[in-house]
Amino acid sequence: MASMLNSLASRSSAFVASPMAPTRRIVVAPVKTVVVEVEAKLKTRKAAAKRFKVTGSGKVMARHAGKQHFNEKMTRDTIREKSKMFVIEGANLYNAIKCLPNHGIGK
Repeated sequence: MASMLNSLASRSSAFVASPMAPTRRIVVAPVKTVVVEVEAKLKTRKAAAKRFKVTGSGKVMARHAGKQHFNEKMTRDTIREKSKMFVIEGANLYNAIKCLPNHGIGK
C-alpha cells in the first residue's frame, strides 16, 4: 500500500515540480498607421424616390394630395386636376433635392 501511495505521490509531484515551458517573446516593429477618411455614401430616401419624378430638364414633379377618398363631394374638374402632376417649388424643392442626392437635381 505504501508503494502505491509513493507511486501516486511521485506522479502528482512530477507535474508540480516540472519546469515551466519557456515563454516566447514576440517583438513587433512599430508600424506607421495610415488614416484614410472616407466620406459617407449619399443614399437616396426611397420614400421620396417613389413620390417624386425628375424630368429631363431637372424639374421635380409630384402628385396632388387628397385624391384617395372623399371624392364624392369633389367636382369632375377637381378630380381631373388632382390626377395631374405638378412642379415642386420653393422650400419643398429644397427638401426634395436633399432627399434625392443622386438624381442630378440642382447641379
